[in-house]
Amino acid sequence: MTDDTVEWHKEQIAKNRVVLDELEAGNTAGGEVFPETQLEIDHLKAQIAQSELIVAAYEKEHPETT
Repeated sequence: MTDDTVEWHKEQIAKNRVVLDELEAGNTAGGEVFPETQLEIDHLKAQIAQSELIVAAYEKEHPETT
């Protein structure tokens, strides 16, 4: 795994968290959650978790880069 790959995952984490926050904020405003919105929220959470695991594994192998 390269530094560029890890940086890409870090960027994705940040971007996906912003989108996730927006979707979750929109959900609390209207009461009922659309199934499509919930699916997107679940998908974003899974993507964030996967990227976090990749970054954590890299940082564990390369502690000098953190």
